[in-house]
Amino acid sequence: MRNKLYLLGLVVVLLFLAFFLVEKTKEDTTEIEYWKLSLDRIEYYPPSEQWIEKTGEKFYSKPFTISVKEGIRKGEKFFTVLNKDTETGKEIEYEGGYNSENTVRDFGTYRVKGTEEVLEGVQIKESLQVGEDSPKLVFYSGNISKTLRIGKKHSLGSTRVILHEGPIRNILTSSSYLFDRFQKGPQDFRQKSILTLNKEYVKEISYVDENGTSIRIDNTPFESNSIKKNFWRRLSGEIILLEPKFGEDLYRYMTGLKVETFPDDENGAGFGIGNILAPGAEKSEFSLASVKVLISDGNEIVYRFHKETSIGDKKLTPVIRIINSNFKEPPVYVVANAFTQIQAAATAIKNAKAIVKPAKTKPGNTSRKK
Repeated sequence: MRNKLYLLGLVVVLLFLAFFLVEKTKEDTTEIEYWKLSLDRIEYYPPSEQWIEKTGEKFYSKPFTISVKEGIRKGEKFFTVLNKDTETGKEIEYEGGYNSENTVRDFGTYRVKGTEEVLEGVQIKESLQVGEDSPKLVFYSGNISKTLRIGKKHSLGSTRVILHEGPIRNILTSSSYLFDRFQKGPQDFRQKSILTLNKEYVKEISYVDENGTSIRIDNTPFESNSIKKNFWRRLSGEIILLEPKFGEDLYRYMTGLKVETFPDDENGAGFGIGNILAPGAEKSEFSLASVKVLISDGNEIVYRFHKETSIGDKKLTPVIRIINSNFKEPPVYVVANAFTQIQAAATAIKNAKAIVKPAKTKPGNTSRKK
């Protein structure tokens, strides 16, 4: 009987320990709002080499900036990513993609899992790995700025120690994914889609190349059986209704364009080469073709396609993109076949014949003469 009681007591203790350990390893999802700001920009500054050696963490090694700008794209905010190119020494700026937008949104309303004030004169424990040599983020909202230092990642990996610098210093416990993004560089924050659409639609496409092909088409979307479709006309030369395939091919090739390589990617050959292949001249005399896309919200984007090149084992076409005549990006590379498809679609539209509907035959007179 006594042995059974000992055994029962041991089971109870083990169950208690198991429950306690499970509770300790559960991720705390409770968060509180630490600040709410309308952010203008976020500046990232890398850690020192000593910090990297101590922690073994790999944060990006050069500064870059994510900005929110007005007046570039009509009717909405425009995100950009800016950094200095080490090869040319010049600042380069691209449109920011979803990673930029998400980062601005997440830090605009910044939530933390815990806060602890650092009393004046008290040294922060070295084991927290947060201080002057750790990675830094500076947030700007009008004339307000806030600075966060990135520190140690907790053992479970879901949270980090963060230092909010200021007149009053706070040690924060924060979701680590917000800061792990900065382990990658500006390329990861740039827009990869050449033509992005949300609720808008393509209203017009104009194409002209050095071979003399020049076309302009417009689109009137409609809905059929709850399915949205495009209705294309050719406005250049003889105005005609186009077979749907002709307009859809050019539309699909333009909206499907993706950045294959940036010049400052590891396999991108650098901006020295990129700027030679796609000169940033104000006029388009150096390009093989120019495509202008008018969006339904009034935004206009021009794409200049330059001569095909080979970088490593890839055949690529350099492209420069200009948004509303006031924001011109440095060159990017798309797969060479993408431009070949656009060129072929434009030629097909130039040579297209008008849709001819079969004439309605009148019903014959079946009455018999008497």
